[in-house]
Amino acid sequence: MKNGWKFDKIHIAVALLMLATIFVRDNNLSAQTPIENLTATASFQADQAITPDTTIVISLNRALRTSEKIAVTIEQTDVSGLFSQTENRFNYDARLLPLPVGNSTLTVYLIEPNGNWREIARLPLLVESRKPEAAQTENQTENQTAEPPKTDKIKPDENGAEKPPTEETKTEETKAETPPETEKKRFFKFLPTFTIAMQAQPFQTNFPVENRPEKRATFNDFDFTGSLKTEGKIGILSNESNFDFAGSSFKQKTLQFGALGEKAPDVDLASYLMNLQIGRAKFSLGHTSFGGNRHLVSSFSSRGLSVNIPINKRFDITGGILNGTSVLGLGNFFGVSKVRHQMQGATLGIEIFPKRQNAMRLEITAFNGYLQALNGVSEGRVVDTERSRGFGLRFLTTDKTERFKLEFGYALSRFFNPQDSTLDPEGNAVPLPAVMRSAHYADASYQFLKDIKLTKTKNLNLSFAFRYEFVEPLYRSLGASASADKFSNDYTLDGSIGEITFQVGHLRSNDNLRNVPSILKLLTRANRFSVALPLTAFIGKPENPSPFLPRLGYSFDRTRNFGAGIPTNGGFEIDLTTIPELVNSNQTFSSAWQFKKFNIEYTYNRSFADNRQTENAGNDQLGWVHGVTIGINPLQILSFNGGFTFDSQRNFETNQVNRTKSINFGANWQMFKGATLTGEISQALAGDLARTSRNRNVNYSGQFAYNFNVEKSRFRKFGMQTFARFADAFVRRRDFTNDFNNLTRTKILTAGMTFNFF
Repeated sequence: MKNGWKFDKIHIAVALLMLATIFVRDNNLSAQTPIENLTATASFQADQAITPDTTIVISLNRALRTSEKIAVTIEQTDVSGLFSQTENRFNYDARLLPLPVGNSTLTVYLIEPNGNWREIARLPLLVESRKPEAAQTENQTENQTAEPPKTDKIKPDENGAEKPPTEETKTEETKAETPPETEKKRFFKFLPTFTIAMQAQPFQTNFPVENRPEKRATFNDFDFTGSLKTEGKIGILSNESNFDFAGSSFKQKTLQFGALGEKAPDVDLASYLMNLQIGRAKFSLGHTSFGGNRHLVSSFSSRGLSVNIPINKRFDITGGILNGTSVLGLGNFFGVSKVRHQMQGATLGIEIFPKRQNAMRLEITAFNGYLQALNGVSEGRVVDTERSRGFGLRFLTTDKTERFKLEFGYALSRFFNPQDSTLDPEGNAVPLPAVMRSAHYADASYQFLKDIKLTKTKNLNLSFAFRYEFVEPLYRSLGASASADKFSNDYTLDGSIGEITFQVGHLRSNDNLRNVPSILKLLTRANRFSVALPLTAFIGKPENPSPFLPRLGYSFDRTRNFGAGIPTNGGFEIDLTTIPELVNSNQTFSSAWQFKKFNIEYTYNRSFADNRQTENAGNDQLGWVHGVTIGINPLQILSFNGGFTFDSQRNFETNQVNRTKSINFGANWQMFKGATLTGEISQALAGDLARTSRNRNVNYSGQFAYNFNVEKSRFRKFGMQTFARFADAFVRRRDFTNDFNNLTRTKILTAGMTFNFF
C-alpha cells in the first residue's frame, strides 16, 4: 500500500511540474478564447458486439460553439446526416440505415470554423448479426412450422422399471436433439418512406404598408421528400442502400436551383449510398468519403466510389475516387465520369501488432486531386483550375490500457494551376510555378492517474494532452482544409475528483514561418481554465443530494494577439496603428438549481478587450451580462419558462455605454394526445446611458400543433403533422439627437400540414 501511494505521489508531482513549466514559459502573456479540447465517448464498448439495429449514442464533454459542427464516419461512409442532436448527445437511429456487420471503425470529427476536420475520437465498432436464437425464431415464423412440445423421455432401469432422467441425461439428450443454430443466410428488406408537406402563409400585414414585400407576402408551397432503403443478404454477400429524393413547387427551393436556375428539376435525387460487403471487403457507391490524413486528404466527401479491403490481419487497403465537388441530381450518377474533376486516393494500412487493433498502426496514403473552374448561375466569383498531388504518413499507437495515445501525421503536397482555356483562351498568361510544401502534426495524451480511490464515492483522474502542428507557407492540398504558414503548440491538463471536473490549457501559435522581413509576424498566446463544481460533492450525502445546493461553474480565457516587430519596408512603419496588439479576456460564472418541478439558473459573463496598439491604447471595450432562467413544471402536461437578461457594453473610445434589458415568458400545454399549444412573449429595451437613443422590440407568438401515427403492418404506416402559428412583431427605434422616430409592425399567420407514408 505504501509503495502504491509513493507511485501515485510521483505521478502527481510530475503532472504539477509539467503544469508549472507550461505557465512559467510565458507568465507575462495573455489570451483569447481558443476552442476547448473536445472529446467524444460512445454508448458501446470496443470489446462487446452489438447488433445492426442497435442505437448508437455519442456524447460530447461540452456544448458545441455556434460555428462548430460534428461529422461521423463508419469506415469510409459519412453517416453524419443520420444523427439527431439533443444538447451534447448525438443519436444514430439504426432503423434508417443498419450498422455494417463485422469489424469497422467509427470516427468522430470536429468541423472547425475554418472548415478543417479534426479527429476527436476513433472507436472500434464490432457488429454481429442478430443472435442465432432470434434468426431461428424468425425462420420458424416465416415457415409457419410449429413443433410439438418436447417431453423428457423416461428410460427403464436394469429391472425394466422406468425412472426419471437425471440432469446429466437431460443435457446429453438436449445436445443430441437440438440442431446446430446457424445464422440466417438469406433475407431482403425494403423500407420506403415518403413525405408530402404543405407550407402556407395565408396572411401578412405590415405597418407602414410600404414595408410589405412585393413577392411572396402570401404563398402556398408543396414540398416532397422520399427515401428508398433496402437491406439484403445472400450468403457472404450483403448490401445496404439508401436513395433520398426531394422536390418543391417553389423553384428557388429545388435542389439544383443554385446551379441550373429555372431549368432545375422540381423533384430530384438529393443523395444515395449503396454499401456492398463481400466477406470482409466493403464497397461504397454514392455519397461517400475517404481519407484519414489531416493535411493531405481528410474525410473528403462527395459522390463516387470508396473501398475498404482487409488483405489479412496485418494489411488493409482503403481508397476512393470521388467527384471534386458535391453532386446533386441524376447527372454524373456514379460520380466518376469527370476525370479532370476528381479526388483520387488510396491508403495502405499496416497493423504492426494485429492481435490488438491500433496498438501500433501505420497508414501510407497517395492522393491526386483535380478541380475545374465551375461556377453556379448565381455565383460571380472568378475561380481557376487547380491540381494537387502528394503522399502522407499517419502513425497511431496506444498502450494496452489506452492511457497513452499518440498520433503523428506527415503530408507532402505539390500544388499548381494548370492552363485554363476558359480564363486564358489565347494562352498568353504566365503560368505559376508548382509549389511543393509539407505539413506535419502530432497529438499525444497520457492519463497519469486513473480511478485512484480517494473515498468510497470519489475517484481521482488526471490526464495531459499535447497537440503540435506545423504547416509550411504556401502549402495546399485539395483534399484537406489546412491553414498554411502556421505553427502551434497546445497543452491541456484535464482532471476530475468525483463529480468535480477541471481543465487548464495553454496555446502558442505564430505565422510567417519563413521570417520574411516585409511581412508582419503575428503571435498568439492563450491561457484557459474551467471548472465544474457541484456543491453536493462537499456537502450532504451523495446518495441523497439536496436540491438547494447548486451546481457551480467557472471559466476564464485570456488571449493576446500581437506583432513580433515592425516589418522592414512593409508599409507598417508609416502607420504603427496597423500593427495589432490586443488582449481579450473572458470570464463566465454559472449556478444552477434543479428541483423536482422547478429549476433556476443564473449566469454572469464579463469580457474585456484591452487595445494596446500604439496611439490606441485607450480604445478598450468592457462588457458584462447578467442572466436568469426559470422553468416550472406543475403538471406533466403543462410547463412554463421565463428569463431575464441585463446586458451592458462600454466603449472607452467614444465614452458610450449601451444597455439592453430583455424579458421573456413561455408556456407549453399538451391539450390531449398528439396536440400541443405553445405561446411566447418577449420584450427588449435598448438604449445608451446618455439617453440619446431608445429601442423597443416586442414579440408575441402562439402555435397549435397536432400529430398522429397509424401503423398496421410493415407496409401500412401513415402519419400526419399539422400546425398553425401566429406571430406579431413590434419594433420602435428612437434617436433623440436627430429627432428620429420609426415604428414598424408585422403580423404573420403560417400553417402547414405534413403526410408521412410507409
